[in-house]
Amino acid sequence: SRLEDLANRESLAAGYISAMATWKADALELNEKRNSIETRLQQVRQSDQEDMAKARQAETDAATAYAQAVAWGDGEGEKAANAEAQKAAKNLTAAVEHHRRQQLLITALEKEIVTIDLHSTEARKEHAKIEISAAHLANTVLEEKWNEAAKVLLETGGKLWAARKLISRDPVTLLKLDIPEQGEHFGSWTWHELADRSRHHSLIDLLAA
Repeated sequence: SRLEDLANRESLAAGYISAMATWKADALELNEKRNSIETRLQQVRQSDQEDMAKARQAETDAATAYAQAVAWGDGEGEKAANAEAQKAAKNLTAAVEHHRRQQLLITALEKEIVTIDLHSTEARKEHAKIEISAAHLANTVLEEKWNEAAKVLLETGGKLWAARKLISRDPVTLLKLDIPEQGEHFGSWTWHELADRSRHHSLIDLLAA
């Protein structure tokens, strides 16, 4: 309730500030973790693509060299090219297996990013709730401070009204007074409030002001 919020405003405010600071730290940590995984993911993808491209190119180059050796009737070149082709084929097989494992790693990293994003989304929702509650508390406290400040002004205004009456000056400018009360009561303080308060002040009171 409003009264409970005002009574516990210091502890409530401290709790909200602490919760928002914790969220900020958690969000920063999650963001750093996501960036780290994203960087690693890009590295793995690039390395995997490059390794596969190199292995395929090596096999293509070996096949080309073999074909050229056959065309020129180069027996030694044919043997060497054949050996390179076998080596390239073996390397490509290894690269394909490595690619398979890298794809598993890529999938795992992508899932981790999705998980982090889900955590971040939930954290943002919770943070939004905390911010709304904190804003409501701030509004309630500031409304109360407004009312308190208005009462101080009214007290001074009542004395000013009394002083004006004592010197036979109409408090014309004060007739424009209209201070809206904040909170649960939808009213305003007008010059009537000043007039009522002025009746309780003697000249001694006014001099002490």
